[in-house]
Amino acid sequence: MTIQATFHSGHHRRLDVLAGAWETTLIALQPDGSTGGVSFASDVYTWMPNGHFLVHEVDAMMDGQRVRSTEIIGVDVEAGGFFSRSYDADGGTSDFTSRLDGGRYTIQGQSQRFDGVISSDRQLLTGEWEHRVGDDWIPFVRIVLERAE
Repeated sequence: MTIQATFHSGHHRRLDVLAGAWETTLIALQPDGSTGGVSFASDVYTWMPNGHFLVHEVDAMMDGQRVRSTEIIGVDVEAGGFFSRSYDADGGTSDFTSRLDGGRYTIQGQSQRFDGVISSDRQLLTGEWEHRVGDDWIPFVRIVLERAE
């Protein structure tokens, strides 16, 4: 992991709360709100050597299948938030914008969004992902990331 000693902006410094290795539990949410299966993943966030971008590597086992993706997160100083592009193992991409406001972490994409909270000791990130179905947003997974270090 690249340790970032200096930051290009205060926005970069805020993003550093994610840096490091996390052990992740994913709990499927059914359309009726009940919980379904449980899956596990590792999420690792590392700074690129230039310190401008944070790389997020995901390695998960979901429904007996290995799921991997890489996300590159950058800073949008003018908007006061972040932008990212995620690349999956099948060649698909997804674009997102996100914000870190205090302990609240939100991510917004065209068909998926996330609303979560980072604990004050920076050791836990919890939240829910939703996907768009028509004009409605439906929760589909609850996540709990625990710092692995």
